Amino acid sequence: MPSLRKSLRVVALFAAIGFAMPWLLLVFYVVAHRLGHHPSAALLISLCPASIMSLQMKNAGGFAGLIGWFAISVSNAVLYAIPGIIVTLFMGVRKSN
Repeated sequence: MPSLRKSLRVVALFAAIGFAMPWLLLVFYVVAHRLGHHPSAALLISLCPASIMSLQMKNAGGFAGLIGWFAISVSNAVLYAIPGIIVTLFMGVRKSN
C-alpha cells in the first residue's frame, strides 16, 4: 500500500485539476464568444459534468455568477477526486503484488 501522504497527494492533484477545469473552460468559452466563435458545449459537458448547473445562472450577475462557478468547481473537484482514489487503490494493489 502506498504511503498515506503519497495517496493524499495523488487525490489532491486530481481534485485540484477538477477544481481548475471549470474556470479554464469558462475563460475558453468567454474568449471564444468575444472572438465571434461558438464552440460546442460537448467539451464543457464531458470535462465538467457539473457545468449543467450553469444553465440556472443564465441571468445571474457578476458576483452571483462567480459564486455559482465556485460551487460548480467544488462539485467537479469531488467528481475528479473519485478517480484519484481509484488510482491510489490501484497503485496499492500493484505494489503489494
